[in-house]
Amino acid sequence: MSKQKELRPFVNIGPGHTIKKNLDALGWTQEDLASMMDISVKQLSHIINNKARITIETARLLAAVFGTSAEFWVNLDTRYRIHLEQDTNKETSAQRKARIRTYMPVNEITKKGWFISENTADGYEKMYSDIWDTSPDDHSMYEQSPERYCARQNRENEDYTSRYTYTWSRIARIKAHSFSVPEYDISKLEVISRQLSGYTVQENGVTQVLRDLNAAGVKFLVLSHLSKTYLDGACFWDERNPVIVYTGRYDRVDNFWFTLAHEIAHVLLHLPGFKDKSFLDDLKADGNSAEEQEADSAAEEFLKAEQIISSAKPFAGYLSRSRLKTISDELGIGTAVIVGILQHHKMVDYRKLNSYKEAVLERIPAEFIVG
Repeated sequence: MSKQKELRPFVNIGPGHTIKKNLDALGWTQEDLASMMDISVKQLSHIINNKARITIETARLLAAVFGTSAEFWVNLDTRYRIHLEQDTNKETSAQRKARIRTYMPVNEITKKGWFISENTADGYEKMYSDIWDTSPDDHSMYEQSPERYCARQNRENEDYTSRYTYTWSRIARIKAHSFSVPEYDISKLEVISRQLSGYTVQENGVTQVLRDLNAAGVKFLVLSHLSKTYLDGACFWDERNPVIVYTGRYDRVDNFWFTLAHEIAHVLLHLPGFKDKSFLDDLKADGNSAEEQEADSAAEEFLKAEQIISSAKPFAGYLSRSRLKTISDELGIGTAVIVGILQHHKMVDYRKLNSYKEAVLERIPAEFIVG
């Protein structure tokens, strides 16, 4: 692996050289200085010959004698020690690991079981090469960042956010490639989109919609999000098949249905024009692109948001459980979805009716879950 050589000063001057210069300028001997500092001549000799580190106490004494600051002597000694001691193997290993860590959270990926890595610099770099199929020195994919995604942009450490998001999308592509489905049939996916609300009221609706997606040639998998990625879902092409990924960032049935509807909308409306790109979605992000707004609108249409709002409007102040069930029966849509949509449109307080918003990951068959 190539490594840029660190530049070091040609002459490494220690604090002892400066002490000697000051003694010569003042016409003092080492015995004079030792007496003024109330230390032994032997101790001073070690300091002048840079064999002993300058402590805080020694720095203060030198500052008092020569009319400087204590920081001057501490900094002079520190710089000398840093340049005197060559990088150890441990330091070099830490540098190599830290460089990979800025591009991908190695420990988190290992813990999830997606890839295996030894806790060594070689192990970190091997994981990088396994994921990207390139040298650990090659970061061009991050610099070009050809992914099209909607993710939160106004956060601290944005460089980490975008890099980890891109790493997650690469892993999602690798994992999706191992899934096998029939040839993609857009007409079948269109039928699923029109009937999506009906799945939400079925006892096994989650499992059934995933099986039907596979039958339509759409790959579906659950791949949990990485730290600082803020992702709910994604979609992209794997050769001739579209892929939908759900992260389960919010393990709630209403979040699952809206995320699924949003990604189906992308597949139908936008993905044909982005064969080499991905849509990576944080559904709580502000300032969405036109494509994201279109996908949101289509998802609400799939889930009958307009009808839900209209039916609930007369009862916005107090939506009872019996009224909620009535709307569910009339529209043929799950109560969790109704609650989620009404909360999103601020017609129901987020603190109310949450008992309907059950966990969803436990309903998803293991065959669809990567980790």
